[in-house]
Amino acid sequence: MSRSIVRHPLHSTTQRALVAERERVAKGLYKHSIHRLFGIGLKLQALSLQDGESAASRQLDDCVHELDLAIRDLREFVFDMGPRHV
Repeated sequence: MSRSIVRHPLHSTTQRALVAERERVAKGLYKHSIHRLFGIGLKLQALSLQDGESAASRQLDDCVHELDLAIRDLREFVFDMGPRHV
C-alpha cells in the first residue's frame, strides 16, 4: 500500500526562499570575495618575482599558495551552496 506525501504550501515557499538565498550568497561570494582574493594573489606573485630568491620572496610565494587554497575552498563552498533541493 503506497501513501502519497502531501506537501504543505508553506514548506514549498520556505524551500524556494532558502534556495534563492543560497544562490544570492553564492553569487555574492563568487563575484566579490573570490575575485578580490585572486587579484591580491596576482599582486603578491608580481612582488615575489621582483624580489628574486630572497626570504621575503619565499614568504610571498607561501602567501600566494595559501590564497590559492583559500580561493579553492571558497569555490567549493559556493558550488555546494548552489541550487539544489534542501
